[in-house]
Amino acid sequence: MLGLNERDTGQFGDTPREMDFVTGCALLVKRDVLQRVGLLDDRFFTYYEETEWCVRARRAGFKIVHVPTAKMWHKIPLDARESSPLVHYYMTRNRLLFLRVSRAGLRPWFHTLVGEYLHTLLSWTLLPKWRLKRPLRGVMVRAIVDAGRGQWGKLPAPQESRS
Repeated sequence: MLGLNERDTGQFGDTPREMDFVTGCALLVKRDVLQRVGLLDDRFFTYYEETEWCVRARRAGFKIVHVPTAKMWHKIPLDARESSPLVHYYMTRNRLLFLRVSRAGLRPWFHTLVGEYLHTLLSWTLLPKWRLKRPLRGVMVRAIVDAGRGQWGKLPAPQESRS
């Protein structure tokens, strides 16, 4: 992703350029585009919703443009950082939803399920350097299972146990 974890020191230039997608925190859209393309798909709840929307917009003939002179700051709460179990869950599950709704071919599915997810689960299980990630294996498996069951949207809040 252009500029991810990178300080803007002018390396992106001043000229707007077409992109496949832009992140939702920096998405500015005209009303007529929303009326033609529709709103973000709430099945995603978080992660991949803007990517899927950009795919729909491009298929409808619109351009997705990055404007380097526009500036924004995106503060990410601690529970939304990369190592958070919720982030792993939504990123894993929603990538599968994205592949489904964007009608991705066999190659992206194979790459995601085998090349990334299976590889990650095996690495976290077998390689000592990834031992700190082992608690996230269950989160990843649950996300894959939930995707297979068609369970989308926001996860329900955990129920407090009553003793």
